Amino acid sequence: MKPKHLKEQRQKEVKGIQKRQWEISDEIRNLGYIKLATPVRHGWFKEVVITQNVDRYRNKKHILELYDIIEKKFWGRTKPEADKQWFHQVSKYLIYKDFPTISKKQFNRLTAKAQAMCTVYQYKDCNKKLRKRFYIRIPKGAYRIKYSRAYITHSKRIDPLLESEYALLEQQLLKKEYYKTDQKLNGWNNKDYWSVPKVKKDKLKAKKYLKALKNYQVAQVIKEEISWERN
Repeated sequence: MKPKHLKEQRQKEVKGIQKRQWEISDEIRNLGYIKLATPVRHGWFKEVVITQNVDRYRNKKHILELYDIIEKKFWGRTKPEADKQWFHQVSKYLIYKDFPTISKKQFNRLTAKAQAMCTVYQYKDCNKKLRKRFYIRIPKGAYRIKYSRAYITHSKRIDPLLESEYALLEQQLLKKEYYKTDQKLNGWNNKDYWSVPKVKKDKLKAKKYLKALKNYQVAQVIKEEISWERN
């Protein structure tokens, strides 16, 4: 076991590396974007758009308020991929009548009259917990679904010095002792998260034995004539 002062020193070094990585990430994020002279064609959007028919409705103001808060566009490299993203949202949040639903947090930001155009429903998330979302009841003639071409209009600024410094720090954290300290500071332990739990192993073993019993008669099982030992 290494002396305590060596462990503390290594922890300080790893924390210093992590702090510098966070600073570099912020600097890279703040570099901003460059506008391209000529936009580059890049996939398709499947989107919800408001039509001119919205002017016919007295609650136009609240329809636009609801439209502003929803997720309007779903991107894909091709139209089928854009459809796939759309249907993924259907299965995830149950899009109601081709109009995206909203969360409880979004619902709370709406005015009273806009909230009156929403209907609550419950669903189970990936952790099997009940969550609330809201259908939006907007007249069918006030919107339509269409495909539109997507373009890249801006390019991310890149600083090679920052990128190389970040990569160098990342390589340093992969050293044996630094890696262990980094994992420990990040809350990871030596537990194998990919191994099969013991309870599940026991169930699979019992299922295997029960399946093997089907090849024997009841009398043989009662007399314990079956041997589970492998030759």
